[in-house]
Amino acid sequence: TDFLVVHPWAACVAAVLLTLAIAYVIGRPVLKLKGHYLAMATLGFGTIIYKVVLGTALLGSADGLSDIPAFTLVPGLTVSGKSAVRIQNYYIAWGLVILGVLLLVNLVHSRVGRALRAIHGAEDAANAMGVDTGRYKLQMFVLSAVFAAVGGVFLTHFNGGIGPSEASIMKSVRYVAIVAIGGMSNLWGALTMGVILN
Repeated sequence: TDFLVVHPWAACVAAVLLTLAIAYVIGRPVLKLKGHYLAMATLGFGTIIYKVVLGTALLGSADGLSDIPAFTLVPGLTVSGKSAVRIQNYYIAWGLVILGVLLLVNLVHSRVGRALRAIHGAEDAANAMGVDTGRYKLQMFVLSAVFAAVGGVFLTHFNGGIGPSEASIMKSVRYVAIVAIGGMSNLWGALTMGVILN
């Protein structure tokens, strides 16, 4: 539909902001859960999104959205599935990965990173020492959602479309497997498994 046709940069910003807001709203109640209950809740929300997209004509229903135009980052640098820019897209993808990893490495070695390691090691002990565990967990949940949104924007332009299968249970299981095999507290392990399993 015509009113969905906007500039890719505007769509990217809108996608990130919408994802941020949804992650914040969902994260507040969900992050009070722990262990398997937390995993089940997040998988449950993924299933809800899948069903909503599947049943919404505005989002293309089962067919999804197609004919997504190329994303011109700057003149001469374009994200698209066309064979002419495949090599360029390879370097853009790795550039984004490196940028994301640098941000996360800085985060891990910051004061916030120390608090996160304390929460991972013993949440109750960290809470007793004055670490605001709820706030930090929510912030990391929202940050991870923003990373996913940015990745989703670039994937959509690269594929030239997006459908409900991107929110399927099997995709969610694959992402959980990447974290489980790579290690929840191991940035490099998760990155390595992400490259291998995708």
